[in-house]
Amino acid sequence: MKRDSNVILLAVAVIVVGLGASCLLAVQIAASAGRHQLVYTDRAEEGITPEEALGIAAGAFRGVVVNFLWIRAQELKQDGKHYEAVDLAKTITRLQPRFPRVWAFHAWNLAYNISVATQTPGERWQWVNAGIRLLRDQGIPANPSDMLLHRELAWIFLHKIQGMADDANGHYKRAMAYEWTIVLGPPPTRTAENRDTAKAIADHVEWLTRIAEGPDTLAAVIDREAAWAAEQKVQPTARELIDRLRDAGMDPARPENRMLLLNIREQQRAALLRATALNAQGRLQGVDERVLATLMEAKYAEAWAQLARHLRKRMLIDDYHYEPARMIRYTQRFGPLDWRHPASHALYWSTRGVEQSLDRLNESNEQNLDFINTDRLTVQSLQELFRSGTLLYDVLAPDMYLAMPSADYIASYGDYLKEASERETSQFMAQKGVDVTQRVWTMYRAGYENFLSDAIAFLYRLGRKEEAREYQLKLAAWPYRVRNDIMRDEELRAPLEEFVVAQIRDRITSPNIALMEISGALYSAYANGLLRGDEDLFRSNFEYARRFHAEFVREQARRTPAGGEIDRMLAQLSGRFENVAGQLFAGILGQCPPAEAGTMFRRAPADLQAIAWDVLDQFRPRDEQGKAVDSGFEVVFPMPDGVKAIRAAREAEETRQRIQRGTIEQR
Repeated sequence: MKRDSNVILLAVAVIVVGLGASCLLAVQIAASAGRHQLVYTDRAEEGITPEEALGIAAGAFRGVVVNFLWIRAQELKQDGKHYEAVDLAKTITRLQPRFPRVWAFHAWNLAYNISVATQTPGERWQWVNAGIRLLRDQGIPANPSDMLLHRELAWIFLHKIQGMADDANGHYKRAMAYEWTIVLGPPPTRTAENRDTAKAIADHVEWLTRIAEGPDTLAAVIDREAAWAAEQKVQPTARELIDRLRDAGMDPARPENRMLLLNIREQQRAALLRATALNAQGRLQGVDERVLATLMEAKYAEAWAQLARHLRKRMLIDDYHYEPARMIRYTQRFGPLDWRHPASHALYWSTRGVEQSLDRLNESNEQNLDFINTDRLTVQSLQELFRSGTLLYDVLAPDMYLAMPSADYIASYGDYLKEASERETSQFMAQKGVDVTQRVWTMYRAGYENFLSDAIAFLYRLGRKEEAREYQLKLAAWPYRVRNDIMRDEELRAPLEEFVVAQIRDRITSPNIALMEISGALYSAYANGLLRGDEDLFRSNFEYARRFHAEFVREQARRTPAGGEIDRMLAQLSGRFENVAGQLFAGILGQCPPAEAGTMFRRAPADLQAIAWDVLDQFRPRDEQGKAVDSGFEVVFPMPDGVKAIRAAREAEETRQRIQRGTIEQR
């Protein structure tokens, strides 16, 4: 009996210890699940849908309910009932937030299906942006290492916004450029003479670092400005600034006020109140006069600078779910990323998805991770940045958006392609037991050959012929190039100019090739011709750009007789050469120091001056009534003859396009 009692006591003791340990672990597990968002909705709340209530009531059988709802959502989508499918998808994500495919399904419906069912570009953008926010702000935070969601988000940026498939893509690009100019401020500028990629990267890293190291809290804003004031032996003003903003109803601590305050700062930075932003009373729309007056007081300059860095940092981290340190690292790795450009965001999310998945890669999950398609989005993003990574945009002239090629991404494209190729080889071997290195042709190899050929032609047209020749030799010696193409071997051995001519001869119908050829020739005409006083170089490059543009437009008209298709193909490149040449000239002038800009402007032909002046005039400082103020603008850019004729022609063209759009919508 005594022995039995001891056994019972021992068993009770073990049970007690076990219960105590389980309670302790349960608390820790629950806390960890909460911190890492691993919990589902488990209680009914007011306003929930019947489907949510059913899922919550199902308890352990919730998975069965979710499966049923998922099947139903798919049926609704197939029937074209996209709004109903969206509502059902919301229910599924609430019941089971760690179900990645429903997030992707939901975002696709918003960005693609519902957006095209609306009437105006502005409405479309709201739905496309809703799809982006769904993945970025909810789906990925709930599934931080899921590659599918990263890839889907990158695809929306790259295909829906940067691509030309949607005829409202121009509106998307401008809306995104405006938004990110407000969030980060304008990126560092580069002069016509500054083409050093390393220097541009350093400038962009410094720009982002100021934001990344900005104050985390309003208290930190006050402390930093107070420290600065002590050094300068002046009175601190940050606390007073914040109090005045609160009194005006614009509390910086409230997240909804961040964008509003930064919007005012961006307009203040440019020292311009455009007439189009004013209402009939000559006042800035949607902004309390007390806020504007406060921010424009000189004594708040340093306090406002510290506050702006705080607001930008908090917006990036809290509202947009970007990591400033990662943005800096990707800038150092890939090039001087312009975050107003959709491809920069596509690159960020696709690369992040790969890195997050590599951190949890092991033998058991290697076959389930799709690195190939995600890597391809990063490669395509770099290609897009090469094709259009030089962006000319200002929030004060929001209708003007000019994207030109950038040579900054040529080297990083090759570097990443090598890394992606190695992963592709590993994945094919793990999943299919196939060694793709033995194949004669692969997508990466063909893509790199085409990319280098385009890069060589672009560098040649820029006048950077030594670099172009180096890449031609690199391509000829590249060990993975297709070796059974005799004609290709002859092209690579040809003199540089012959090689370039051969590359563009059969691809003149491509808008990307046309943009690179024309913008490269014009850039060389302005920076190497006008600035250096070489009139012959200017004329030869300018006339080459004119001839190439004319041939491109003729080929588009011949191959795509439907007018709408021509308009879409010309979306990246105006059908009027004068507009292309003038806008590019204005963009370069706007980025140059006044002395260089004035020199180029004075040496330009009168008709080119008139077009560029009309563009530049949109950025002139103005008073509250929209009247230009004395700022030295006309000293650098004296008004040429022909501006009135240029404006009349532009207004007539805009009227024609509005009538045409109205006809199309009516049909």
